[in-house]
Amino acid sequence: MITVLLVDDDPVMRQLLRDILDRYPDMHIVGDAENGEDAVALTMTLTPAVVIMDFNLPTMSGVEATTSIKLKSPSTAIIGLTASAPGDTEYAMVDAGAAAVLNKGEMVGVLHPIIVQAIPTAKNTASATPLVTTG
Repeated sequence: MITVLLVDDDPVMRQLLRDILDRYPDMHIVGDAENGEDAVALTMTLTPAVVIMDFNLPTMSGVEATTSIKLKSPSTAIIGLTASAPGDTEYAMVDAGAAAVLNKGEMVGVLHPIIVQAIPTAKNTASATPLVTTG
């Protein structure tokens, strides 16, 4: 069972992510957050294997939250989400430790396989090769 924390400031997007992942019996959503500070706090409390992290968040950006989580919990895999095609700004998520950055519009068919692929990446960050999809 892969435990997942959903982080997006849009409640509709969080519900969409939940609906997508609820289709897979190996996924268990342990919680959700609407801002970066809550994402960090909930990650430390709930210890999910994977955090699905929006790039643009209030209180603390997705990049800042990813950096904080990876410092405190290096084995947590983080999948970044962006509303546009990943560009230089989104690559900052990878630099902060995200295993992948996905375009929200193209995530439906690839989110589950990316999560599964990210689990070994999180456990062996020294050999991690981040994946950035452009949709």
